[in-house]
Amino acid sequence: MNLLKRLLLLAALFIRCYGAAGEGYSAILKVEENEVDLVKGESTVILFTISGNLTTSALLQLRMTGDTAVLEPFAQTNYTVEPFQGELSHNVTLETIKEGKLTLYVDTESAELDVSEAFVVLSVMKDPAIETAAMVLGWISTIAWDVSFLPQIWHNFRRNSVAGLSFDFLTFNLIGFSFYLMFNIGMYWIPGIKAEFKLRHPNEINHVRLNDVIFPLYAVICTLVTIVQCIFYPKLEGQKVSWPCRIISALLILLVLIACILVPTVEKVLWIDVLYLMSYVKLFISMIKYTPQLYTNYKHKSTAGWSIFQVILDFSGGVCSLIQMFMLADNYDDINSVLSDPTKLGLGLLSIFFNIFFFIQHYWLYKDAPDDAVTGSTPNITGKPYKGEDAM
Repeated sequence: MNLLKRLLLLAALFIRCYGAAGEGYSAILKVEENEVDLVKGESTVILFTISGNLTTSALLQLRMTGDTAVLEPFAQTNYTVEPFQGELSHNVTLETIKEGKLTLYVDTESAELDVSEAFVVLSVMKDPAIETAAMVLGWISTIAWDVSFLPQIWHNFRRNSVAGLSFDFLTFNLIGFSFYLMFNIGMYWIPGIKAEFKLRHPNEINHVRLNDVIFPLYAVICTLVTIVQCIFYPKLEGQKVSWPCRIISALLILLVLIACILVPTVEKVLWIDVLYLMSYVKLFISMIKYTPQLYTNYKHKSTAGWSIFQVILDFSGGVCSLIQMFMLADNYDDINSVLSDPTKLGLGLLSIFFNIFFFIQHYWLYKDAPDDAVTGSTPNITGKPYKGEDAM
């Protein structure tokens, strides 16, 4: 009963709303758009609006972070707002002179005025055609990754067998995408998490969208379908989740559970920290999840249980994503966006690295392995034998 009460308390704390950003203030300053995309040489007008009740004068200062050379210098950066009640508006013109990215925000020492929404993330591109090409590559990579979950399901169905498929890979995939799903649900739907994001990352935009929730949900469903196939289709005797995989999985889940317990007990630990931990677990799993399948192929000297089509799609998505990353960095003169995110870059390269090894196994090392190299008619197979499909 005590355990149940603790779990209910944790759940209540997790879904608790933390209030609006303007709580405790009598007035709020906002901009019409927090994200603005321009082409070099273009200009735009940013509309700042103050609403509420200001009882004392407030000094507002325009500040910038990032590549400040993107804009023509401002004629005025300090503004004084006299006491008022109602709504006031002011326009600021931005004139771009080079490509790059910066954040324009308002700073004030007024205790009455909330300026947490008064910022603009400005992206100035060199050529719209490069932006369009990068967008097309982004869609190609997204579609390739989405479709890549299906070939293994079809492969198992055609073979009527899961012999040669690593159950460790499926276990890691299920845990990783489940945590990724929880991360995106929290960042997209839960008001308390959104409030904590603003607290931790002022003048930044939460870019998690509905499609970011749908993709890991789709991945979890596809992985569960494959796991159901593993339950009912014939498999090798002793083909199961390995003890190293069980131990690693248990430790990762335990780590997240400990973080959940720390939230109500440690003041500086927030629920958003738990979500970030889940995302780090997902990244770690992405680094190791292909290793068991590589070993399984090596052990059987065959790739018969592993669909090469999912590898081709995953490889295509990874290559397109990396090309897109560098195209955008060049178009916005922002190579630091690539170099300062070694996790994304490293994981992209690592995924391609593993896919190359799968290609070597399938098309070179074990290309002459018969379809029944994994299962065949040996007594190790559990369930009825299958008819192998033609080798690719």
